Amino acid sequence: MAFKAFLDACPLGIFILDAQGHPYYANLKAIDLLGKGVLPQANLEQLNVIYQAYQAGTNQLYPLAEHPLLLAFQGETNTVTDLEIHQGGQIIPIELTASPIFDSQGTMTFVMAILQDLRERQRQAQQQEQFRRELIRRNQGLQQENDSLKAKLQQLSCQK
Repeated sequence: MAFKAFLDACPLGIFILDAQGHPYYANLKAIDLLGKGVLPQANLEQLNVIYQAYQAGTNQLYPLAEHPLLLAFQGETNTVTDLEIHQGGQIIPIELTASPIFDSQGTMTFVMAILQDLRERQRQAQQQEQFRRELIRRNQGLQQENDSLKAKLQQLSCQK
């Protein structure tokens, strides 16, 4: 089962549903992010509750009509970045991309979801914003010093 080892080594979560909307496979990263493994008896409508998938910044389960998994079952690849997994007392922001998988006859056989943990990206964005604010603050301080020096120079030149 070397292929499973490749999928488990992937730094992104891979979650696969069969054509009936039942969980089929999850790699180690997906299990880590979702807090649970594959529950094959679950159906598409139950996945938000089972895996605690919420719309970012709310206590509302992710709207099923907008869920990339549902859209993938309609033949559409879709990505969202406003999904959070609530598990173990923590909130994990997720980028989720779901795509339909077709066989050689064009029949949808699976839907594959790729989950990316956004915590590091968000942490870096916060650091960049703090750095930007610090640069603005320092620039304003330098501008004030520059203005003060100009005023003193003007006073000195007027005294001559």
